[in-house]
Amino acid sequence: MSGAPAVAPGSGARPAPAGGEAEPFDAVVIGAGAGGLTVAFGLARIGKRVALVEGGAIGGDCTNVGCIPSKTLLDLAGRLRASGLEPGGDAWTAAAADALAEVRRRRDALREHETAQLEREPGLTLLRGRARLTAGGLVDVVTDGGSRRLRAPRVVLATGARPLRIDLPGLPPELVWTNHELFEAAAPPTHLAVLGGGPIGVEMATAFARLGSRVTLVEALPRLLSGSEPEASAVSETALRRLGVDVRVGVRAVGFEADGGRLLLAATEPGDGDGTARGTGDVDAGPVTAVDRVLMALGRRPAVADLTDVPGGLEALGIRVGRQGIVTDAAHRTGRRGVYAIGDVGERAKFTHAANAQGRRLVRHLTLPWLPLVREGDYPAVTFGEPEVAQIGPPLAALRRTVHPASIVSHRVDLADLDRGLTSGLREGFVLLHARRLTGRLLSATVVGPHAGELVQLLTWAQRRRVSLWQLSRHVVAYPALAEGIKRAADAFVFATLPALPRELAAYLRTRWRRPPADAPTTVTGDAAR
Repeated sequence: MSGAPAVAPGSGARPAPAGGEAEPFDAVVIGAGAGGLTVAFGLARIGKRVALVEGGAIGGDCTNVGCIPSKTLLDLAGRLRASGLEPGGDAWTAAAADALAEVRRRRDALREHETAQLEREPGLTLLRGRARLTAGGLVDVVTDGGSRRLRAPRVVLATGARPLRIDLPGLPPELVWTNHELFEAAAPPTHLAVLGGGPIGVEMATAFARLGSRVTLVEALPRLLSGSEPEASAVSETALRRLGVDVRVGVRAVGFEADGGRLLLAATEPGDGDGTARGTGDVDAGPVTAVDRVLMALGRRPAVADLTDVPGGLEALGIRVGRQGIVTDAAHRTGRRGVYAIGDVGERAKFTHAANAQGRRLVRHLTLPWLPLVREGDYPAVTFGEPEVAQIGPPLAALRRTVHPASIVSHRVDLADLDRGLTSGLREGFVLLHARRLTGRLLSATVVGPHAGELVQLLTWAQRRRVSLWQLSRHVVAYPALAEGIKRAADAFVFATLPALPRELAAYLRTRWRRPPADAPTTVTGDAAR
């Protein structure tokens, strides 16, 4: 529970009515992260009276323990690596500590800015405390100054997620980091073991390797970034090894010996269903020694544990919680009338920008409920490693489980083959597009390389707007730019389709409305295989 006052100064909130009477609002938003802030500001700015309840830091995970500090650290660590200072020397050590302190300074400045915005917003009441839903449809808020009871026809749950921890026999708790603790470090560890090869694991392995730490990255699956294309995983792994990271895939942590800081590993079952299986002989399950910090980057779980005191929890209120989060319909409604869920606490949005988009979508729906909702669609994802890995839509293996494989065409362009790739001396990176044959509608895309997070924006627009590669091939790209890779991949589709229109039409009609076979291949073949 926060030590802040029950009501933020300047919020304009009235004291709780006498006799336990509930304070009326048009909406109560629980959680001041990306999604909650979007809804609270959006409704307040159209004249609604909104209560925003937050028991932790304003800004949620993104501002405090996620996007902002992690990308700041990546940038500052990259500058240190390029500074010319001697790694491990006194000047380097001081600069690394300064970088971590600067991360906190920038993070705190943003949080203070966001808090000040909230306190100045007319119609918005910021309550510092823990909110819980009651059986009677009210919201109880417990603060350091007592308790308050709120009532509103709309309650929005936006409490985000919490990092997953596992118990490792012998591992002292003080050696364990999640993203909630690592940014408080005064200096980089000597040897950081990162458990989990997803986006957080890859980014933080990159950052601390740049800072001069010895880093070992442990991933139980056969490859890093298992939600991305195998080709992207391969580039990411190669780049990490080039930074000096000891990458261990196909193994899991099973224990820790304090004497010698030994992290004990064991091989996992080979194969993850996407054609990238490795034999158990390919993995290194030897112990990792001299570890002084263990970062658990094993995923996140929706923060739903303390949202009600009702026996039976949220389920007793009619709010179903699935494995991935609170279950909602297309309008973000839960099973309880008037209660909505957005962001990481829900099933679908697992990114800051997705939570923001859902918040904006919900504000529009609550304001104009008679208008049809636009399809939510896929959200882009970027891993800000070295190089960046960006994608929109599912990788080919997953795509082939929903779209008949024979109706998908894939085209890849290597960035090294572009004129800008030549001028920049690029040796790796690519643009990979998956589209429906004949029509060319973009189904999914991956970009690996410098500024991939910027390049994927055009592809995100195209995929979400159901744009075709016919249209993208007519897009004019300023020369020389890496975005030419997108145009070249679209051109490759056009040049392959035009000479074979009758055959492509026949294949399209034969497969367009057929379900994928149960044994659909999951490996990249044909022109997508490199």
